[in-house]
Amino acid sequence: MLWVCRAGQEAAYYDEYINTSLIAIPWQGYNYDLSRFDTLSLFREVVINEKGLDNRTSVSNWASQLFAFCKQMKQGDYVLIPSFHSKTYALSEIASDYRYQDVSSDLHHVRYVTVLYKDIPREVFSQGVQYSLGAYRTIFKPNHADEIIATIHDWINNTLSKGAENG
Repeated sequence: MLWVCRAGQEAAYYDEYINTSLIAIPWQGYNYDLSRFDTLSLFREVVINEKGLDNRTSVSNWASQLFAFCKQMKQGDYVLIPSFHSKTYALSEIASDYRYQDVSSDLHHVRYVTVLYKDIPREVFSQGVQYSLGAYRTIFKPNHADEIIATIHDWINNTLSKGAENG
């Protein structure tokens, strides 16, 4: 499974994600452990209580992202982390279950990852993939996941072979 997890507005937490090998829900609020909520319906209630929203679309959008992060992501899944303006991506593998941490920043809800590759250029992806990766959500499963993984694999092989030629 492949996911995209943005690092906050303008990728504000990108370096922290990479340097500390984690991904997070970088949203204000939700300052409590979400592990006890097991269904999408319960996550909808969490969003309504936290944000005071009554717009069904907004509630569904927020709740589905929380549910995906806390319950659907699995160890061994891959995660693309976009840098600022999505010029490059880091590819990581999820290495832990969801965890809540009581910290002063907005990074309460985390999963630890193993960063596999950094600086994957946006340009290696087809136009369709670039559009898919540009989705507005913080956490989502991108369209064309197989193409994305194949493209990254090709990029890695090309990068390694160029290094061998120059080394």
